[in-house]
Amino acid sequence: MRPHFAPLLRDQNVVAVSPDAGGAKRAEQFRQALEQLTGTIIGSAYMEKYRSSGVVSGQLLEGEVEGKVAVIIDDMISTGGTLLRAAKACRMKGTTRVFAAAAHGLFIGGATELIESPDIDGLVVTNTIPPFRVAPKAIDQRLTVLDASDTIARAIAACHDAG
Repeated sequence: MRPHFAPLLRDQNVVAVSPDAGGAKRAEQFRQALEQLTGTIIGSAYMEKYRSSGVVSGQLLEGEVEGKVAVIIDDMISTGGTLLRAAKACRMKGTTRVFAAAAHGLFIGGATELIESPDIDGLVVTNTIPPFRVAPKAIDQRLTVLDASDTIARAIAACHDAG
């Protein structure tokens, strides 16, 4: 995913956003790698998230996002609620554009709201799960699906070579 974003974001003021505390390490790894690829300083921000009885809450967005392009990094998109909450918070704090990226796109339940939201400028997932629940028009206009086969092959090779 980092190589996908590097040419799009070169020479722009960018912030990597974790949509919850559990994803902070993932977002930080993305931030560092993107910083190295682009040669520019990439900021970081974190969204609080609480889940109680199936209800997600938390409004605090920590980090400087005003006037920046936000890239929200998550492991998967199921309903898209977590990413949408983070995107709305970024917009309220003055981001210029918001992209959401996840390794796996399940797109169940209310994911249509995420895909159609004006708070998101683009979504990026890998092809680990085909986006068969997403309307073809949405894939063409709003969703980028990246091939993960090379990354998976390298991980398998590394495990095999280590043994």
